[in-house]
Amino acid sequence: MSFEIRIGEEEKKEYIVVDKDCPDFLRDKDICVLSTPRMIALMEITAKELLDKFLDQDHTSVGFHIDVYHKAPAPVGSKLVFKVRVVGVKKNKIVFRVKCLMGDVVVGEGIHERAIVSWSKFAESVKKYLSK
Repeated sequence: MSFEIRIGEEEKKEYIVVDKDCPDFLRDKDICVLSTPRMIALMEITAKELLDKFLDQDHTSVGFHIDVYHKAPAPVGSKLVFKVRVVGVKKNKIVFRVKCLMGDVVVGEGIHERAIVSWSKFAESVKKYLSK
């Protein structure tokens, strides 16, 4: 498996925080801000979208590690920019620097790792767990 993914490749995604992005326990207190799990999901989506540009139809990428800090609240209506940058490539493992910005404010940042896998092998792996 050889793909032309290089250190320095970047992707960004704009996003507006909506009500469904808020955790229930805060919404119950009339505080509605982007939840940490949703921020992480958007970081992963942005990284996957970057890799998708380099992969053929027989391959995908799956996240296997994330280490991020959620540093600031992003209220409903906030315009966010998710940025990912490839900082490491080792065989089928790709390491990203991930960041979520609200203007100049860093909402979250950290490291995310993904593995490039074949769809068929991934499906076989999942089936093994379903039969247990």
